[in-house]
Amino acid sequence: MLRDTRLRALADAPDAFGTTYAEALARPEVWWQDWARRSATGGDQAMFLAWERGAAVGIVGVFREDGRVYVISMWTDPGSRGRGVGRALLDAAVAFAGDVEIRLSVTETNAAARRLYERYGFAPTGHTEPFRSNPSLLVHELELRR
Repeated sequence: MLRDTRLRALADAPDAFGTTYAEALARPEVWWQDWARRSATGGDQAMFLAWERGAAVGIVGVFREDGRVYVISMWTDPGSRGRGVGRALLDAAVAFAGDVEIRLSVTETNAAARRLYERYGFAPTGHTEPFRSNPSLLVHELELRR
Protein backbone atom coordinates (compact mmCIF):
# COMPACT_ATOMS: atom_id res chain seq x y z
CA MET A 1 0.00 0.00 0.00
CA LEU A 2 2.90 2.37 0.74
CA ARG A 3 4.30 1.94 -2.77
CA ASP A 4 0.93 2.41 -4.46
CA THR A 5 0.10 5.54 -2.44
CA ARG A 6 3.52 7.05 -3.08
CA LEU A 7 3.22 6.40 -6.82
CA ARG A 8 -0.24 7.99 -6.90
CA ALA A 9 1.17 11.04 -5.13
CA LEU A 10 4.07 11.36 -7.57
CA ALA A 11 1.76 10.99 -10.58
CA ASP A 12 -0.72 13.55 -9.22
CA ALA A 13 1.75 16.22 -8.10
CA PRO A 14 5.12 15.85 -9.86
CA ASP A 15 6.27 19.35 -8.88
CA ALA A 16 5.71 18.66 -5.18
CA PHE A 17 8.32 15.92 -4.72
CA GLY A 18 12.07 15.63 -5.20
CA THR A 19 11.68 12.08 -6.47
CA THR A 20 10.13 11.57 -9.88
CA TYR A 21 7.46 9.02 -10.72
CA ALA A 22 9.91 7.26 -13.08
CA GLU A 23 12.55 6.99 -10.34
CA ALA A 24 10.08 5.55 -7.85
CA LEU A 25 8.53 3.15 -10.37
CA ALA A 26 11.99 1.77 -11.22
CA ARG A 27 12.75 0.84 -7.60
CA PRO A 28 12.62 -2.90 -6.95
CA GLU A 29 10.05 -4.39 -4.59
CA VAL A 30 12.79 -5.10 -2.02
CA TRP A 31 13.53 -1.35 -1.82
CA TRP A 32 9.88 -0.62 -0.94
CA GLN A 33 9.78 -3.44 1.61
CA ASP A 34 12.96 -2.16 3.26
CA TRP A 35 11.64 1.43 3.32
CA ALA A 36 8.35 0.27 4.90
CA ARG A 37 10.19 -1.89 7.46
CA ARG A 38 12.58 0.91 8.49
CA SER A 39 9.69 3.36 8.69
CA ALA A 40 7.64 1.03 10.88
CA THR A 41 10.34 -0.12 13.28
CA GLY A 42 12.92 2.59 13.78
CA GLY A 43 12.94 5.81 15.75
CA ASP A 44 14.66 7.81 13.02
CA GLN A 45 12.02 7.73 10.31
CA ALA A 46 8.35 6.96 9.79
CA MET A 47 5.71 7.00 7.07
CA PHE A 48 2.07 7.60 7.89
CA LEU A 49 -0.92 6.87 5.68
CA ALA A 50 -4.35 8.46 6.07
CA TRP A 51 -7.34 6.21 5.43
CA GLU A 52 -10.95 6.79 4.39
CA ARG A 53 -13.34 3.86 3.95
CA GLY A 54 -10.48 1.37 3.63
CA ALA A 55 -8.51 3.33 1.04
CA ALA A 56 -5.26 5.24 1.55
CA VAL A 57 -5.97 8.92 0.81
CA GLY A 58 -2.84 10.59 2.12
CA ILE A 59 0.78 10.10 3.02
CA VAL A 60 3.48 11.89 4.98
CA GLY A 61 7.02 10.93 5.94
CA VAL A 62 9.33 12.13 8.68
CA PHE A 63 12.99 11.58 9.45
CA ARG A 64 15.46 12.73 12.09
CA GLU A 65 18.72 14.38 11.11
CA ASP A 66 21.09 16.76 12.90
CA GLY A 67 18.78 17.22 15.89
CA ARG A 68 15.73 18.10 13.76
CA VAL A 69 12.79 16.28 12.27
CA TYR A 70 12.00 16.86 8.61
CA VAL A 71 8.54 16.35 7.12
CA ILE A 72 8.66 14.88 3.61
CA SER A 73 6.45 13.26 1.00
CA MET A 74 3.26 14.99 2.13
CA TRP A 75 0.27 14.39 -0.14
CA THR A 76 -3.52 14.13 0.04
CA ASP A 77 -5.65 12.53 -2.66
CA PRO A 78 -7.46 15.27 -4.62
CA GLY A 79 -10.86 13.81 -3.72
CA SER A 80 -10.06 14.07 -0.01
CA ARG A 81 -8.60 17.56 0.10
CA GLY A 82 -10.27 20.14 2.31
CA ARG A 83 -11.54 17.52 4.78
CA GLY A 84 -8.78 17.58 7.40
CA VAL A 85 -6.58 14.81 6.01
CA GLY A 86 -3.54 17.09 5.64
CA ARG A 87 -3.94 18.38 9.20
CA ALA A 88 -4.23 14.81 10.52
CA LEU A 89 -1.05 13.83 8.67
CA LEU A 90 0.77 16.84 10.12
CA ASP A 91 -0.52 15.88 13.58
CA ALA A 92 1.11 12.44 13.12
CA ALA A 93 4.39 14.04 12.00
CA VAL A 94 4.43 16.43 14.97
CA ALA A 95 3.65 13.61 17.39
CA PHE A 96 6.58 11.64 15.97
CA ALA A 97 8.89 14.64 16.43
CA GLY A 98 8.01 15.29 20.04
CA ASP A 99 9.80 18.41 21.29
CA VAL A 100 12.32 18.45 18.42
CA GLU A 101 12.42 21.29 15.88
CA ILE A 102 10.41 20.43 12.73
CA ARG A 103 11.10 21.66 9.21
CA LEU A 104 9.70 21.00 5.76
CA SER A 105 10.09 22.35 2.25
CA VAL A 106 7.43 23.39 -0.22
CA THR A 107 7.76 24.39 -3.86
CA GLU A 108 6.95 27.94 -4.83
CA THR A 109 4.08 26.74 -7.04
CA ASN A 110 2.34 24.70 -4.32
CA ALA A 111 0.26 27.50 -2.79
CA ALA A 112 -2.41 25.22 -1.30
CA ALA A 113 0.16 23.18 0.62
CA ARG A 114 1.91 26.30 1.81
CA ARG A 115 -1.39 27.71 3.12
CA LEU A 116 -2.00 24.46 5.02
CA TYR A 117 1.49 24.54 6.54
CA GLU A 118 1.24 28.20 7.54
CA ARG A 119 -2.23 27.71 9.10
CA TYR A 120 -0.70 24.84 11.06
CA GLY A 121 2.03 27.15 12.42
CA PHE A 122 4.93 26.72 10.02
CA ALA A 123 6.81 29.90 9.07
CA PRO A 124 9.52 30.59 6.47
CA THR A 125 13.13 30.20 7.58
CA GLY A 126 14.33 32.32 4.66
CA HIS A 127 16.20 29.38 3.11
CA THR A 128 15.42 28.58 -0.54
CA GLU A 129 17.09 26.31 -3.06
CA PRO A 130 16.46 24.91 -6.54
CA PHE A 131 14.07 21.96 -6.58
CA ARG A 132 15.88 18.66 -7.11
CA SER A 133 13.55 17.19 -9.74
CA ASN A 134 12.86 20.53 -11.49
CA PRO A 135 15.64 23.11 -10.90
CA SER A 136 13.58 25.84 -12.57
CA LEU A 137 11.46 25.88 -9.38
CA LEU A 138 12.50 27.01 -5.91
CA VAL A 139 11.66 25.25 -2.68
CA HIS A 140 11.06 27.29 0.45
CA GLU A 141 11.96 25.88 3.84
CA LEU A 142 9.44 26.32 6.66
CA GLU A 143 9.81 25.65 10.39
CA LEU A 144 7.06 24.88 12.88
CA ARG A 145 6.79 27.67 15.44
CA ARG A 146 5.44 26.36 18.74
